[in-house]
Amino acid sequence: SAIFKRLREGPRALPAIESASQTATMDVQGFYQANRMIKLFQSFDYEQNGELDKDKFVQVLRQLQAPEDQVSTALQSTGAAGETVNYADFVDWVMQPQSKVSSSSSSRTVLMLFGPPGAGKGTVAPKLVEALHVPQLSTGDMLRAAVASGSALGREAEGIMKRGGLVPDQLVVNLIRSRIKLSDCSKGFILRGFPRTVEQARLLDSMLKESGDEVTAVVALEVPDAALTERICGRWIHKASGRSYHASRMPPKSLKPGMKPAPENMLDDETGEPLYQRPDDTEEALKSRLEAYYKETLPVLGHYEPLGKTRRVAVNVMPEEMFGRFKGLLAHFGA
Repeated sequence: SAIFKRLREGPRALPAIESASQTATMDVQGFYQANRMIKLFQSFDYEQNGELDKDKFVQVLRQLQAPEDQVSTALQSTGAAGETVNYADFVDWVMQPQSKVSSSSSSRTVLMLFGPPGAGKGTVAPKLVEALHVPQLSTGDMLRAAVASGSALGREAEGIMKRGGLVPDQLVVNLIRSRIKLSDCSKGFILRGFPRTVEQARLLDSMLKESGDEVTAVVALEVPDAALTERICGRWIHKASGRSYHASRMPPKSLKPGMKPAPENMLDDETGEPLYQRPDDTEEALKSRLEAYYKETLPVLGHYEPLGKTRRVAVNVMPEEMFGRFKGLLAHFGA
C-alpha cells in the first residue's frame, strides 16, 4: 500500500503521511504484511543491528494505525523489557496464527500437484486455485519470504544457504506449518513441487496430523517423455508471478505471427514485463531432470497410492484443453 511505500522513505517522510495513515490498517497476522513491515522497520534502523528504540518501534506501529491493545501485545510478544526491541522477534510473532484451524480432518482440502518438467503444472495450478478457492504454496516462495522477513526460520535458512548447504527437510516442513496457519489456508491449500521424496512425504504427513489434517489427493500430470522436450524447449516464464507461456502452444499476446521468439517480443500479458527461459530448459538438462523425477519423486505417488489418494490425469493436449481433464476431480471436491 501507499503507506508502506512512503514510510520506507524514512523518518523525514512522517509529517507528510498523516492523511495516508488515516486509511491504512495493520493486519498483524498477515504473512506478506510481515515482509513489508520488516523493510519498514529497517528504514528506521540507522545502525542496521536489527533493533529499534522502543519509542520508535511504537511510533512505527501507530503510523500503521495499530490499535492500542495490539501495540501492547506486540511489545509483550517481543519480550521487550529494556529500551530496545528486536523487530525480527516481532515478525516471528506476526506469523503466528490468530486462531487455530479446526481440527477436523475433513475441514481442509490438501492437494498435491505432481508431474515431470514441462507437464503443465504452471498452467493448471492457477486454475485449480480459482476453482477450489485455496492458495497455491511454493516452498521456494516461502523460503524467500521467510529470509526477507528476518524470522527465526528465515535466519536459520539464510545461514544454511550462505554456507552453500541444502535446507533440511524438517526446516521446510516447519515453514509450511507456519504458512498454513494463516487465514487464507482455512479451506485448504495446494502444494506444488513438494514433497519431492518419500521421506519428505512422511514428515509432511506427521506435521498435518498435528492439526487433524491429511493429504486429500495427490494429482499426477502424465505426459509422454517425447512430448516434454518440445514443451520444455519452447517455454518462457514470467519471473515475478511464475506465469508460464510457450512459443507455439501458448504464446503471449506480444508475439505476433511470423515473429521469432526473443526477450523483446516475449512479454507477460498482464504486466508487459519481459519473460525469460530457464537455463535448464534444454533437451540435455531435461534428461537428467526426468531421471531425478522418476527416481526420487515418482515413489511419492507410490507412498499415497495404497491410501487411494492418487489421481493420474493424462494432459498430453493443448493448454486450452488441459483443465477440462480435471472435471471429475473437481466434482469430487464439489467445485
